[in-house]
Amino acid sequence: MKKYLLIIPIVLGLLSCGDHEEHHHDHDHGHHHEHDEHCEEEVVSNTVAFSHEQMEKVDFSLIDVKKSTVNQVIKTTAQIVPAQDELKIITASTNGIVEYCDNGLVTGLEVTKNKELFTINNENMAEGNLSVREEEIVTEYKRAKANYERKKSLHEDRLVSESDMQTAETEYLNAKKEYENMKNNFAGGKQLVKSPISGFVNDVLVENGSYVVAGQTLMTLSNNDKLYLKAEISSKYYPVLKSIVSANIKPLNTNKIYSLNDVNGHLLSYGKSVSANNPLVPVTFEIKNNGELISGSFVELYIIVKSDGNGIMVSNTALVEEMGSFFVFVEAKHELFEKRAVNLGFTDGKNTLITNGLNEGETIVEKGAIYVKLAQGSGKLDPHAGHVH
Repeated sequence: MKKYLLIIPIVLGLLSCGDHEEHHHDHDHGHHHEHDEHCEEEVVSNTVAFSHEQMEKVDFSLIDVKKSTVNQVIKTTAQIVPAQDELKIITASTNGIVEYCDNGLVTGLEVTKNKELFTINNENMAEGNLSVREEEIVTEYKRAKANYERKKSLHEDRLVSESDMQTAETEYLNAKKEYENMKNNFAGGKQLVKSPISGFVNDVLVENGSYVVAGQTLMTLSNNDKLYLKAEISSKYYPVLKSIVSANIKPLNTNKIYSLNDVNGHLLSYGKSVSANNPLVPVTFEIKNNGELISGSFVELYIIVKSDGNGIMVSNTALVEEMGSFFVFVEAKHELFEKRAVNLGFTDGKNTLITNGLNEGETIVEKGAIYVKLAQGSGKLDPHAGHVH
C-alpha cells in the first residue's frame, strides 16, 4: 500500500508537468500572436494608402530625394517702399487754403495723369494774391508777344539787329511759358493741383481746409510699378553680403512665398559702413510690383547667400506638422506611403534643410502631403496594407 502511495504522487507530478508544458506552449503562442498583431498595427498605423484616383483629384506630385548645394540664409524683416524714381512729390506753388477736388482723396487711391486733386485758394490773400499775379502774367505775355512780332517784322526788313531780335524772342518765349503754366495750373485766384503721373496716392500730407505756404509738400504719388525692399541686418553678416544670390519674400499673414525671379527682382545695394547710432547694415532689393505687394507693408525676407554646404533640402509643401513634430510621407510601394518623422534645419521660406530622417534616393510626396495625412486620419486602410514584400 505504501508503494502505491509513493507512485501516485510521481504520476501526478508527471501529469502536472505535461499540463504545465502544454499551458506554457499555449501561452507562448498567444503572446507571439499578440506581438504579431502589435507589430502589424504599428506598421499599419505608420503607413497610408493613397490611390491613383485620389492623387488625380488633388494637386499631387512625388519627388526623388537628392542632395544639393545648401546656401546660407539670413532671415530678417523688410519694408516695401516706392522706388525713388517712381515717387512724385507735389508741392504748393503759393500760399493759400487747400480745397480737395474729391473728398475720397486718401492713401491708396488710384489716380490718372492730369487728374485734378485739389486747389489752393489764394483769392483773399493780401500778400502774393494770385488774381493780381495772373493779371501781371497776362499783361507781360501780351506785351512780350507784341514786341516780338513787331521786331520780327522789322528784322525781315533789316531794320532791327540780330541781337535785338533774339532778346525779344527770348522774352516772348519766357512770358509764353509762364502764361501757359498759369493757364494750366491757376484760375480765379486758385492753384489747381493735378496728378503728374498715373499711379496711386502714396501719402496725403495736408487736410482739407488747411493753410499751406509756397514750397510745402502736399502729397506723394507713386505709379507702384517698381518697389524697393529695405532691410537692416546685423553687421556680422557684412563679409558674406557680396555673395547674395537671391531672396525669398513672404508677406505677413499669408502663406504665399515669392522668389526674386517671381517679381523680376535683384539686389540693388547694401551698406558699406555702419555708424555708432545704427550698427545695422542696410540691404535694398528692387522688385517689380505684381499687384499683391503693398507699399508701406512689412514682409519676412530670406536673403540667400552662396555657400559650399551640401545636404537634403525639401519643399515646405512636403512637410506636415503634428503635435509639434514634423513628418514627410515616403513612398513605400505603389500607392502606399510611410509617415516618417524628420528633423529640420533652417528654411529659406520655400525649402527646408532635413538634418535627419531622410536618405538620398528615397521618394517623397512633394505636393499633396496634407491630403495624404487626411487620408490617414480617415482610418480607411486595409489592415494588410502595411506588409511590404
